[in-house]
Amino acid sequence: MNDDKQLEMTKELRRARSWILGVGIVMFVVDMVMIHAVYGDRLPAEYKTRITTYSAVVFAYFIGMWLLARSRPVLACVLALCGFWILQIYVASQNGASLAEGLLQGIVLKVLFTLALLRGIKSANRAEQLKKELDQVFG
Repeated sequence: MNDDKQLEMTKELRRARSWILGVGIVMFVVDMVMIHAVYGDRLPAEYKTRITTYSAVVFAYFIGMWLLARSRPVLACVLALCGFWILQIYVASQNGASLAEGLLQGIVLKVLFTLALLRGIKSANRAEQLKKELDQVFG
């Protein structure tokens, strides 16, 4: 029974970490496709470099949260979700339209990323719950 809980805890922790990393990877890839393939000919090189750098920093943040999730999975998932929405609000406020209009752009992806990170939080909570149960048995 304890082996089952250990396996489930490992699975839930892996799932939580995967959601964080998956969102970071997809965000980075979408940015790179938009910057270099879709708008590539219309953007000045310095602008592409700056946006690519910003995207790499955001990706590094998600990698950091993925690493943090090894030891603090719930905290890492919550910080990933907060970081994601802080970024969305910042970008929406910078595009010249109203904040609401900016937030509605790409809403499907934003909802999907939010749901993914919420699933990560759920998995992380379950992993921490299982860890507490195992610590009670073996602690």
